[in-house]
Amino acid sequence: MDYKAMLASLWLTDQPIWDFALYGLFLLNVILLFTVPSESSFGTMLGILVLVAIVIDKTYAFGYLMKSPYPKVCHAKIFIGTYLIRALMFVAPLTIAGSTDSGKARGIGIIAGLAGAAYLFGRWFMEQRKVPSGNITCQNPEIVASSAQAILLLGYVLARRSVRLINGHVPLPIAQELSAHKVEV
Repeated sequence: MDYKAMLASLWLTDQPIWDFALYGLFLLNVILLFTVPSESSFGTMLGILVLVAIVIDKTYAFGYLMKSPYPKVCHAKIFIGTYLIRALMFVAPLTIAGSTDSGKARGIGIIAGLAGAAYLFGRWFMEQRKVPSGNITCQNPEIVASSAQAILLLGYVLARRSVRLINGHVPLPIAQELSAHKVEV
């Protein structure tokens, strides 16, 4: 990983409009974090996640973590994780605004959420809109497919204990074992 390049991208890059947009989002979310009531651990956690997502987006971290030969292109234009963290920048402040009783936090949360939505849709429209759907990762498609298969298999193995089938067809999630007198055979 090239830490020097990641740290250098924290300052102004060749895209100053997006840089200033991220700086503004960071400032709005710091203000939101300080206006959230101290007893709201959920709101504080979401606010911190948004700040981390902004730093990840600003430093092109996904491109560097995947060891792509073109980390900025991989992060900004192709990788689906980038789109998801930008969605977090949109949804999390609105969630904080909806879950708090503080009027100041609610107002700042709505403004930060709308600013995150503008950033998300602006970056999508300018950079990600024309990327073919087959290029949503920076890896070889066969590797991604085998990884997805492994994740699905692991999920099946882990969920097998909590999902039972009725008459072999209908899934029934069981949260606890049923008593013998409550079960019809």
